[in-house]
Amino acid sequence: MLTKLRLIAAFSALVMAVVMVCQQTPALNAADGSGVRLRSTALPMAPPPTSSKPVNLTNPRPFDACNDIPYDVIAQLGLAYTPPKPVEGVRCEFDAGNYQMAVETFVWRSYDESIPADAIEMDIDGHRAAQFWVMKPTEWNNRWWFSCMVSFKTSYGLIQQSLYYSPVYSNPDVDCPTENLMRAHQLAPHYKY
Repeated sequence: MLTKLRLIAAFSALVMAVVMVCQQTPALNAADGSGVRLRSTALPMAPPPTSSKPVNLTNPRPFDACNDIPYDVIAQLGLAYTPPKPVEGVRCEFDAGNYQMAVETFVWRSYDESIPADAIEMDIDGHRAAQFWVMKPTEWNNRWWFSCMVSFKTSYGLIQQSLYYSPVYSNPDVDCPTENLMRAHQLAPHYKY
């Protein structure tokens, strides 16, 4: 009995699939010439649809924080506990001793696409910016690390400045949003927008 039910269910599913395909596929009529014709052509394929903002291929690295911000500026700000370290080409990591910072440049993503709904938008040195938490302090993660972000709108995409630290190993403790905002004001004159 169970085998018959399985057989009926499988057959019903097959019939339903055939009916669905027949309803969605237009009938090909060779008499009126509307059928699909496969031909060889030397014409190039149509370009793929582009996003609202094309990627800047002429200068994929319009700003490189490790190379474009002078080392003496980084040292005077106390961000050279260890030398600035480039990571994956678009990211530069700075070390302040009790916390770290990373500055990244994005040409393939816009400012408006990147900031979350709870971001606080502001003006930093005449440039549109937003401040927000990346990893908010909560009970389950407050023993490991915190992270906050300041994002700048640029002509080519955005610059993201993140600050992160561990409350276990950071001495003295860091007020993430306040410290990151202070660093944003200090570094903003050296960014390329």
